[in-house]
Amino acid sequence: MNYSLVPQHYKDKDPRTLLYHFPSIPVVKFAKITQKFYFFKQLEIAQDIVNRMGYILLPSVCMHWERVKQFADRRIKIGRNSFFMMKIEELTEKEKEKLNEYVSELRGGEKYATN
Repeated sequence: MNYSLVPQHYKDKDPRTLLYHFPSIPVVKFAKITQKFYFFKQLEIAQDIVNRMGYILLPSVCMHWERVKQFADRRIKIGRNSFFMMKIEELTEKEKEKLNEYVSELRGGEKYATN
């Protein structure tokens, strides 16, 4: 299974040219759009590096708090979110369930956002 935490089509709506085309866009709206875009860009870069080392990124919401403390040296913070570099073999059954649910929710939200 593909454990990518990055939506496939996040680059389709690149906000960097919005100010040129729409100079009167509200500042708060532009900031939120840009923040979301750069979050996924940073997550994509981190995921690429982690995959090259043979790990996957596991969101901290998918882990028990004791396991979070156990793997504190593998933490990657992007914005306010924490992710952990884990091998697939190291995941517990519950973590695999939560990760699959997280990825399917992300893809489900992506489908609704594009329609």
